[in-house]
Amino acid sequence: MVWLEIFNFLHFIGLAFGLGGATIATIISSKAKDKDIAKVMGKILLPIVKLIWIGMILLIISGIFISFLIKWPINRQLLIIKHVLVAWIVIIGIVIGRRMKKGKNIKGLSMINLILWYAVALMSAFV
Repeated sequence: MVWLEIFNFLHFIGLAFGLGGATIATIISSKAKDKDIAKVMGKILLPIVKLIWIGMILLIISGIFISFLIKWPINRQLLIIKHVLVAWIVIIGIVIGRRMKKGKNIKGLSMINLILWYAVALMSAFV
């Protein structure tokens, strides 16, 4: 049971890093109106993006271990939906990263990613 508590803690830390980082990244990217500002914002966002990926890795690894350690029944359909949303977060995150390197605007994708993060966080309360 100690391992379950450790992985639950890591899961919450991953959620805080990912959701918090995505929120900050969306706020910052929404302020970038022209290309010159977008390039500067890209440099500001680099450490935040690393924080988001650390959170995502913690969530995935701890989630796998939690699923093996829990003894109570879980809502499998909601868990599958959550996994699909997490996959979309990863895909959109990769696309955002590539667009940032090219200096393109990421405002719309960043907002979609943030909505997915909050959807996953809300679903976590019910799984």
